[in-house]
Amino acid sequence: MKKLFASILLVVMLASCAFAADFAPRKFTVGTAATSLPYTYMKGEGTWEDWEGAEADFWNEIRKRTGWDIQVKRCADLATLFGELDSGRIDVAANCLAITPSRLEAHIASDPIYGDAQVIIVKPESKYKTFEDLRGLEIGCTAGQAAQNTVEKIAPKFNWTVRPYDDTAAGFMDASLGRVPAFAHTVSTVEKFEREQGMKFRMLDQKLFGNNVGWWFRDDKDSAALRDDINKVLAEMHRDGTVAKITEKFFYEDMTQFISDQWLRTNR
Repeated sequence: MKKLFASILLVVMLASCAFAADFAPRKFTVGTAATSLPYTYMKGEGTWEDWEGAEADFWNEIRKRTGWDIQVKRCADLATLFGELDSGRIDVAANCLAITPSRLEAHIASDPIYGDAQVIIVKPESKYKTFEDLRGLEIGCTAGQAAQNTVEKIAPKFNWTVRPYDDTAAGFMDASLGRVPAFAHTVSTVEKFEREQGMKFRMLDQKLFGNNVGWWFRDDKDSAALRDDINKVLAEMHRDGTVAKITEKFFYEDMTQFISDQWLRTNR
């Protein structure tokens, strides 16, 4: 029995080593704004042990599979995150960020990790059912989140006043209490606040937009090579269902099923 166990253990170890050998050694730094669960959150000083959320699970899985020397750095906010990326102080921006036209102007993205949809929510008993019903009113959103760009683009059509919140939780609380008539965010985040905070909302049937979600890199040759290597690991994680399991853990459903060719992907 001991010999059989040892043989099985050896096979597992050899298989693991063979997988890691498929990837050349790499050393790089991943940055995250670590603003909120379920996406990414850091407590303490910002070490691997302090990192929680979907991004933490994704990157811990990548470390385990490749043996790469990956450092993690906590950034103050999204502006700082991309500033650190552009300056070379980090090599990957990982914050469950949507692949958007504005971001693709200056950076390149990974293949999609999962997909998400932007929606407008109101109180369940609210009389508002369409964008037109909200004409002339105030629409809340999280500052820097993809829904802010979408809402600001269509705001003139409906004469909306856009109210950005630095704190997502504060925005949801105001929407729950009726302090702001409507709030725009992603389906995954809405479901998070409903389940974890006991809040109740109604999503308007008309969606704002859908997004694929990816990781971000500088637009240069070395960064593109790093992106391509990471995409290989991501593809394996998609094939064996690991990404799906992680999204189910944090977003309560398999968000990989929402990845769409109709939404933006990296074009370089």
